[in-house]
Amino acid sequence: MNKSYIKCSECNTVNLNQEYCSNCGAILDVVLKRKLESESKIQEKIEQQKNIKPNKVEAFLTNGLEHSNLIIRFFFKAGYAIWLFFAVLVGGIVALVTAAAAG
Repeated sequence: MNKSYIKCSECNTVNLNQEYCSNCGAILDVVLKRKLESESKIQEKIEQQKNIKPNKVEAFLTNGLEHSNLIIRFFFKAGYAIWLFFAVLVGGIVALVTAAAAG
């Protein structure tokens, strides 16, 4: 069995084959520490996304797509489909020009 002596950066205690310090409980495994830090950052970003309120235009469009009147909902969905078509068309043109310029 491999013996791994790791010195704690918090309290300078030497630990044998452990992920956490036996004296202060600090994380000794660098990979585990980075993983926990990245997971906490992801959770913070998710919480920030939940707290962002939509602007007035987004709220208007969302309400139109979920409207109880069938005719209003149809016009909003048709407008969204037309907007999506032109967005794809413009994106394709930009990609075509970029590819042509690259050679």
